[in-house]
Amino acid sequence: MRAHALVLLVVVALVTPAASVDGAQPADVIWDQGHQLFRRGQYDQAQQLYADVAAQMPDLAPRALLLEARTAFADGGTNTAETILQQLLDAYPSSDQVAGAYFTLEQVRRAASNCAGAVRALDAFEASPGHANIGPYVALQRAQCAAILGDWPAELNAARQALSIEGGGPRLTQIEALERAGDAETRLGRKQDALYYYNQSLGLAGTRAYRAEMLFTTAAIARALGQDALAIDRFRAVVVDYADQARAPGALDALIDMDLGATVSPLQAGMVRLNDRDYRKAVSLFDQVDSASADWGPAQLSRAEALLKLGDEERARRTLSAVADGATRDAGSALLRLGQLDERSGDESAAESKYVRMADAAPDRAAEALFHVGFTRFVRDDRAGALDAWQTALGSGPPAPVLQAELQYWSARALPAGSPQGQEALNRAAAAAPESYYGLRAQEQLNGTLSMASLLPSSGTAWLTLSQNEVQERADWFAALNTTPERVAREVGASAALQRADALLELGLRTEAGWEIDGAVQQYAQNRDVAHMSAVADWAQTHDLPQLTLRIGKQMRDLVGLSALPRALQKQVYPAAWGDLVAEQAAAYAVDPLLVLAIMRQESSFDPRAQSNAQAMGLTQIVPSTARNIASRLGRDDFVLRDLFKPQTSLQFGTWFMSQLLGDYKGRIFPALAAYNAGGGTVARWLQRFGDDPDLLVEQIPLNETQTYLRIVYDNYWHYQALYGGH
Repeated sequence: MRAHALVLLVVVALVTPAASVDGAQPADVIWDQGHQLFRRGQYDQAQQLYADVAAQMPDLAPRALLLEARTAFADGGTNTAETILQQLLDAYPSSDQVAGAYFTLEQVRRAASNCAGAVRALDAFEASPGHANIGPYVALQRAQCAAILGDWPAELNAARQALSIEGGGPRLTQIEALERAGDAETRLGRKQDALYYYNQSLGLAGTRAYRAEMLFTTAAIARALGQDALAIDRFRAVVVDYADQARAPGALDALIDMDLGATVSPLQAGMVRLNDRDYRKAVSLFDQVDSASADWGPAQLSRAEALLKLGDEERARRTLSAVADGATRDAGSALLRLGQLDERSGDESAAESKYVRMADAAPDRAAEALFHVGFTRFVRDDRAGALDAWQTALGSGPPAPVLQAELQYWSARALPAGSPQGQEALNRAAAAAPESYYGLRAQEQLNGTLSMASLLPSSGTAWLTLSQNEVQERADWFAALNTTPERVAREVGASAALQRADALLELGLRTEAGWEIDGAVQQYAQNRDVAHMSAVADWAQTHDLPQLTLRIGKQMRDLVGLSALPRALQKQVYPAAWGDLVAEQAAAYAVDPLLVLAIMRQESSFDPRAQSNAQAMGLTQIVPSTARNIASRLGRDDFVLRDLFKPQTSLQFGTWFMSQLLGDYKGRIFPALAAYNAGGGTVARWLQRFGDDPDLLVEQIPLNETQTYLRIVYDNYWHYQALYGGH
């Protein structure tokens, strides 16, 4: 433990820029030094650096003071930030930093609940010579302040102004303005006008969650206006089409309150209650489904799940058995669930009988059933019987590619290790669905292993740089499109959207900059212009927005497939986000940096401000209790929870935690990852029951969340090794 801490201190001392000023250094070098401290979350050192620059280098003092104030603000010091900004404005009233100072002052005052002062700062910003033209975003800042002040006419006027500038901006910017206008109209009692704005927001909805939210909002307003037909239609849409969304219970309650609960079926209403974890109401609703109805089978399957959540496995089994014995189209699903319950209770023989029945009851799912038949035999050391079931499954259909890969992989497991037949089965698994979990597992078995963490983790940062071959491959790929990476980068950089995003980032509006980037990417995506999308992803990475790089990379993959992208663009699907910081912490704690990236990609999508419903925070999503324990172990007496939003702290804590888990499990990745997600005590019980074979462990884990987590992080790690592991 002490050795780990000592190594960390040495590493950080070597790579972290010292907070000192050399007057001979060019300004760009000084600003970059401060930026590196800021992006790490080393706010105290960054503030000191900027304060020293302001004191020792008069020509740079205005900019240094502005950056010092922004750093103090980022660290929660609103009073300190305002004091520094006032110092800048008093001492350098003619500086080109004045406009930026006023804009930052608006943000500082709004955060301190001084919205009247914030509005005055915005007025001063717009009156400052040479202030940046940021389109509708000044008006949106005014709308936010007006809402805090409860000045609804001012909020409405500001929102309307935002909508009138440049068409309201990109889609997400328009939504913000429309919601502000709708909120103000509602507060002013003008519901019809509010409905007008919210209807427009509904038309711009890009996600299921937001569409459900706007359907509910417009339905509630329509009901208040007496427009019952519209209200009923939209409440029903939420219940029927978005039963898994947060607004579904409220929509169902509204229909019931209108004496229109019968406009949705008991099955539909029950699914809403089930998703809302109101299991007793769900059971009651499922009980209302007539046995002659086509909904009866699905309702009984869901009833069983609700009973299991209530801890009543006996009634759940009876419910499932009734479906299985009823010769309905849902008999196969009921038998599958019964078999899973038998496996969970350790009765593989009973489970096998259920799966055999499933193959007969649901011929279209025979291959799936036979996989489970084979697995119950495999865990009882009946490898010949398992292989027979899996080979029979492969001959039926044929199965879908992902299931083929699963069957071929497990066939290889049943064959003698290293045998030609086993190798051939692995090759077939890899060929059937190369990007599926078992396709990747097969490729690993053919080429190496990730089941043990690297004992000699990568050092340095050379692996973060594209190789000459990757650069050439990318150039050839762009040449086939009659362009070059450099040309596309220039075109993207010169676009109005990214120039606006750059101006917004300079003013500290990171969320709004993301809206501009999203707007640009969606236009490129509509034209399947992956080349320009990749240039935007690169731009986001260089501007410390790797969460956007990842989002764009996934869109590129979904458009054309991962294998159609050159390796340089595949790295945008699996970006080495915060790579320099990852390399430091990984070296300090002897963890493979690629494993750290694989975890971060799933935990936070590389967003340092990420926070889960369980209050897990930061890049590595550490929960408060674990964070406090880690801080104590590391001697971080000054630790406060908001430090988890600082990239360096989050990476230090997450990497240290993973190093401890790898030590606990002797370098075995799967149990270490399972413990990262579900806790060490839970994993100890699983290992005692299922053993430490990674394939058996993952397949038998009874917690769906952890099973899915392991498969996703494994997928991530496999690709990071494939893309960056050749260093």
